[in-house]
Amino acid sequence: MGDGTEPVEDDELIYRRIPEVWCDPDTRQLDDQAFAPHKTNDVAGLSLSRAKYKTIEEAAKGWPGKTYYVAILKAKDLRANDIAIESRPLHDDPGHIELPSLNSKNRRDSRVLELQAMLAELTLSVEGPFGPS
Repeated sequence: MGDGTEPVEDDELIYRRIPEVWCDPDTRQLDDQAFAPHKTNDVAGLSLSRAKYKTIEEAAKGWPGKTYYVAILKAKDLRANDIAIESRPLHDDPGHIELPSLNSKNRRDSRVLELQAMLAELTLSVEGPFGPS
């Protein structure tokens, strides 16, 4: 395993932590907001995790006392839809990656809203819930 700086391979699985409010617990359908960039935390791009560096349970960890789901996507599906994936390891998270086309500056653009809907459709499965609920 690398240090997280290597390019994301097409066959890699990618995780996105989703607050429970954006996932229907019965159908596992995601609201497009599940892929909305945060107004201050996603300056360089929407944050996700590489499955080769984290378990689903680790990817689901968020704020204490909150419940989350984890969306599972495949890198090649994103690239097939012109969504770039950048390796951006953090000191405590070598599996951190970002989607630079969805960021805090352009989060209200119509193209970003389209990409959010596309990511919800490209989700292979949704795991969870993880947390106190």
